[in-house]
Amino acid sequence: MRATPLERARAEIAMSLDGRPPPPDAIREVLEDDDVVALLADGLERTWTELVAPQWPRFHAILERDVIQRAGRLATYGWAAALDDLGPRVRWRPESARIDVAASGDRDERHRLGGRGLLFLPSLFVRKVIAYLDEAWPYALVYPARGVAAARPRAGGAAALAGLVGRSRARILAELETPATTTQLAARLGLALGTAGGHLTALRAAGLVAGARVGRQVLYRRTPLGDALVSGRLDS
Repeated sequence: MRATPLERARAEIAMSLDGRPPPPDAIREVLEDDDVVALLADGLERTWTELVAPQWPRFHAILERDVIQRAGRLATYGWAAALDDLGPRVRWRPESARIDVAASGDRDERHRLGGRGLLFLPSLFVRKVIAYLDEAWPYALVYPARGVAAARPRAGGAAALAGLVGRSRARILAELETPATTTQLAARLGLALGTAGGHLTALRAAGLVAGARVGRQVLYRRTPLGDALVSGRLDS
């Protein structure tokens, strides 16, 4: 980032501000400063060091889980399934083998990959899909990662579920709204790897979770019984 030419930075700042209300004067002064690249790089570095780095093991587990799950859907079911949960702005068009991304405003752009590829980048810090289709950079779609707001047991049911299976196992069941490995669950919940593995073994023996090998890893998911237990849909 620090090596970005000032002219390039100004062009990207203008593109980011396009269509938005003018920024406050204090922010505008920073963006117009000749040292804007260094100022923004310093701010990003401090954000990483003080906010992101302490939580990175948990964040990394969420991102890795999304990549594994989405790659599995793509390999098994194809593009339509891989893109299905990215929101209404993104659609796969099988008749023309293209991805449609609804843009803001009246822009109508078409980009041919021509062998350059398209990166799919899960993020914990966006709420909708953002398309980066600038010739100066790799083409990419940035989208909200699955599991950022993990499902929780229904209101009033969390304490009952924890009383039934234990607090840690209840948290694991809630986290498995999205399939995950033992390592990912341990990082996400702050558990020792052996502890997370022991809980998964118990939940699997009870028929609440199931595991499937994906490459070198075992991906765990809730069974229908586990889903019903978390959502409170078990018949009396």
